[in-house]
Amino acid sequence: MTTSSKMQSRLKLNRPSVRHKTRPPKQRTPLGDTFTAANLATALSLQHCCDCGQVQYPPRELCHVCLGDLVWRETPGNGVVSSRVDLHHSLWEFFKRHTAQQPWPIASIKLDCGPTVLAHVDLASFGAAVADDVAADTPVQVFSHSDCSQQAVLIMVKASEPVATSDQRQAIAARLGLLEPALKPGGI
Repeated sequence: MTTSSKMQSRLKLNRPSVRHKTRPPKQRTPLGDTFTAANLATALSLQHCCDCGQVQYPPRELCHVCLGDLVWRETPGNGVVSSRVDLHHSLWEFFKRHTAQQPWPIASIKLDCGPTVLAHVDLASFGAAVADDVAADTPVQVFSHSDCSQQAVLIMVKASEPVATSDQRQAIAARLGLLEPALKPGGI
């Protein structure tokens, strides 16, 4: 290995901003990893309490209401928009590169089953240009999909958008740019 290739290798490891390809964050807690594992085969799985039936999000070790045991179950993703915002800056290189082109829309959604979740917004399903174009209390549905870091993320779409099949969900995730690394022309 030449000196210049060693230097490029070190820069690539230590400075994400010079890498040719960057991926979304993949550092997760053990509970975050179980969320990813539980959502691989379904549209949306959340924890349910065995004792009181409370639906939990974010993932926990015990029920936050009665301290009962929790199990993962497929859960309907219907809800309404609580708030929405366009992300204009991020400390993560993947999102920095995307927000340089246009803001990244995110929203909090109050699910009909109880918890409030944060999700990436598919503006195309609403025919909107920015997150503020999606009104509060708009009926939506949320589903999970793996991003290019192989971590489950939540995505919000219009309530009437078809998301029953894996192919439909994958097409939406691809449209958002979650399935491909963010590229930097001329990067190492």
